[in-house]
Amino acid sequence: MGFPRFKSKKRALLSFRVRCKTSTAGRASIRVGDHAPRTVTLPGIGTVAVRQDTRRLRRMLAKGRAKILSATVTHRAGRWTVSVTCEAADLHAAACHQPRTPTTGWVGVDRGLTAFVVAATADGTPTLRVDDPPRPARSAMVRQRRLARAVTRKQRGSRNRADAAARLGRHHARVAAIRRRFLHEVSNKLVKTHDRLAIETLTITGMLTNRHLAAAVADASWGELARQLTYKQQWHGGHLCPVDRWYPSTKTCSACRTVAAAVPLGQRVFTCQACGYRADRDLNAAVNLAIWAEQHHARVRDLPAGGPVTKARRGKGSGPRTRADETGPDDAGTAPTPPGVRHGRPRRALSHNSTEL
Repeated sequence: MGFPRFKSKKRALLSFRVRCKTSTAGRASIRVGDHAPRTVTLPGIGTVAVRQDTRRLRRMLAKGRAKILSATVTHRAGRWTVSVTCEAADLHAAACHQPRTPTTGWVGVDRGLTAFVVAATADGTPTLRVDDPPRPARSAMVRQRRLARAVTRKQRGSRNRADAAARLGRHHARVAAIRRRFLHEVSNKLVKTHDRLAIETLTITGMLTNRHLAAAVADASWGELARQLTYKQQWHGGHLCPVDRWYPSTKTCSACRTVAAAVPLGQRVFTCQACGYRADRDLNAAVNLAIWAEQHHARVRDLPAGGPVTKARRGKGSGPRTRADETGPDDAGTAPTPPGVRHGRPRRALSHNSTEL
């Protein structure tokens, strides 16, 4: 770890962590719901009220299925947040999401700017369409520019500049919260109603180089939607099929499979020159994604989950823990580690529960 390094108060994230210690009487220093249902007791601070309901965590602690290890208090964008790190046991088999039996075929999910999400089956039946996304960054751009100008006009190092920067930070946090809430609503609709989804593997980094579409693409957060769909499908026992990046879903006719030369962005209706088929361009792309998944899903692996791993406990003799965006040796196709052989220091799997103060 080395020697402690200097952390600037102006630039570093304001946070501290306290460990949960148990007294001789068996009383933990970090307690949840001690005085009221929505309270957290921290050592040296006392009991503070929180906004999020802690009933689920309190039940796990009361039944002995979870143990608090530490708590991290963070100040970000004018809000204090406490994140409780727990060691939790495995869920009961009846409470786990079992792998679902596919009841329907694959559903293609096309992401766009005009129509944020269009979902359809391989036979052309539309299942979900989400128009008019909130676009929080564009709608709040006037206020953002005014707050940014106020920061630059203040003297460097002054209290007025710090206050102006704090107001700008709260504005950015509000924009991110609006976008995050909308993405969770859309992903929950898709996951809870469809057990087999197919999404296109987009090169979002390359799209951001287009100065005409960069702001709209960044505001849409297509990558975050794909990440949420990935880990939520695994939570609910569904499947997610990533479609080949070079598959021309927009230019392919879903009726006769003829590939058009080009389909401009301004053309909202797809018209096939071979068979005369006409359909909404987003609906046609979603149908093509579902057809591709029907033909290639047996040879495509599900995307690795990018969300947090919770409710996990490492058993005796288990191997090293991998992060959320990593794969183990068995997943990568290499030879598995022999039993009893461990690489690195063993660590416990933790589950996190955060709430705002």
